Amino acid sequence: MTSVDVAKKAGVSQTTVSLVFSGKAGGRISAATVEAVRAAAAELGYRPNAAARALRSGTASAVGLVVRDVTHPFFGRTLRGAQKAASEAGHVVVLIDDNYGRGDAAVEALRDGAIDGFLYFAAVPSEAMRAPGAPPVVMVESVEEGLPFVRLDSEGGADAAMRHLVELGHTRIGSLRLEAGDLHGGQTFDLRHAAWAEHLRAIGADPAAQAVGTTAFDADSTIAAARAMLDVPVAERPTAILADDDLLAAGVVAACHQLGLRVPQDVAVVGFDDLELARLMSPPLTTVAFDAEALGAAAFETLLAKLQGRRPRDRVLESRLIVRGSTVAE
Repeated sequence: MTSVDVAKKAGVSQTTVSLVFSGKAGGRISAATVEAVRAAAAELGYRPNAAARALRSGTASAVGLVVRDVTHPFFGRTLRGAQKAASEAGHVVVLIDDNYGRGDAAVEALRDGAIDGFLYFAAVPSEAMRAPGAPPVVMVESVEEGLPFVRLDSEGGADAAMRHLVELGHTRIGSLRLEAGDLHGGQTFDLRHAAWAEHLRAIGADPAAQAVGTTAFDADSTIAAARAMLDVPVAERPTAILADDDLLAAGVVAACHQLGLRVPQDVAVVGFDDLELARLMSPPLTTVAFDAEALGAAAFETLLAKLQGRRPRDRVLESRLIVRGSTVAE
């Protein structure tokens, strides 16, 4: 089946079919016509020839999403959002594991024609990726000079979490952080940590006197770091812990169970991201929720603006605190 067949089936011109599948229909073709073309293509089993289209247009209609660690579920949700937005524009998204800064070879292999642009999710683009003639780059969850970005309101989320803990009467609030450079690259977590410290100072507590742990992104390290924060005399033990991530928060809860501490009666716990895990924990986890799919979609839309010669707009997506049993006993 060819685009000519689709055009006949939908009752439109071949040019209209080309515009729909090239992602250039917006503002030029009605939504009803776009739907008719896609329905005709689906019925006929038509798929655009990506290689031929790339040769004609000089573009691949593919973008790369570069992440620090493909095993983290938040990245998967972000990818899904980017894919949905890309599909509507006639593009696909390729997932690339940066492997904590060691994945440049994969990026370099794809940049020479196979990928139109890149979304860097808190990974850092090499100098080659910023050179003239390199594919356009949009930063996700970090900010680099001269590059458009889309990020989450981490400081606002941390503010809400700390206000909640302070309102509950907590003054010894610990912080469990990812080691520098792990997972998201640090900028997001630095904003959260700054909000944590600011709220402590506001209630007359010295941030330097609080329990602070650092951990790699794995279960054993996280539980060990949490135990080191909690396995101390009662007068020194934090009554609440703000964790950089829901998976870290789960490690805190696990450490509490191992030490015979009750959550939230002895230790309240707050995470970030609102992963599915948060609702499955016992007790369910209070967390700062981010819309990962909206983040992915916004990142792709920002990159698409660059690809289409429009000026991209930096965006900060809102967060919200979801209160569950890890801070307020049910």
